[in-house]
Formats: sequence, C-alpha cells, structure tokens
Amino acid sequence: MRRMGGFTLVELLVGLCLMGILLGIAVPTYQEHIQRVRRVDAQKSLVELAQALERFYTSRGTYVGATLAFDQSPREAAKAFYRLGFASGPDESGYVLQAVPVGAMAQDACGMLTLASSGLRGAAMERCW
Repeated sequence: MRRMGGFTLVELLVGLCLMGILLGIAVPTYQEHIQRVRRVDAQKSLVELAQALERFYTSRGTYVGATLAFDQSPREAAKAFYRLGFASGPDESGYVLQAVPVGAMAQDACGMLTLASSGLRGAAMERCW
C-alpha cells in the first residue's frame, strides 16, 4: 500500500504552535520599535523648535513674541502622535517646550517629553530621552 503525501494533524498543530510563539515575541517587539521611532521623531521636532527659538533670541535678544513653526509630530502627517507646544511660554529668561503624546502614543510609558532652554530634558522615565 502506498502512503499519501502531506502533513499529519500533529505536524500541523506543532507548526501552528511554533507560529503562535514566534508571533507572540515578534508583535510586541515590533510595537515597541514603532513607539521608539515615533518618540525619536518627537524629540527631533523639539530640538528643531529649540533651534528656531535660539535663532529668534539671537536676532531679537529676547524670547518674548516667539512662536512655534509647527505644532505636531510628525509634522507632515494628517495623524499626529505628539502635540508640541510651550509648557512654560517664552519669557526673557527662557522657555520649556513639551511634546504631549496623543492618539496611538497616549498610552506610552514615557509620557510627555520636555526640553528647556537650559538644555534640560524631561520624561517620565530616564531611558526615554
């Protein structure tokens, strides 16, 4: 009697279990990577805004009257992951910029990111900056 080719039920179940384990590892890792990329983009945006504010200060001698060139990160996308603004508005002595997570990033453990005119960076956890 000739044996038919193919997979047995046990082989299929073992294959499905292995795929489930791999997906259980890969999906959370991918999601963490995506959050990290979005956070880095917000950090880059804060640094860009800080540079623009420093140029404003250099030309006028004060931060008063400065505005932000953009108010979300990523800048071009229709869907924002961070809202950018002043935590403490520009005054004679400086400013504090903030990036508040919204949408898909609202549950990020790092929370709000800040960047002060003194160069001080802030976040909920040390590893976030």
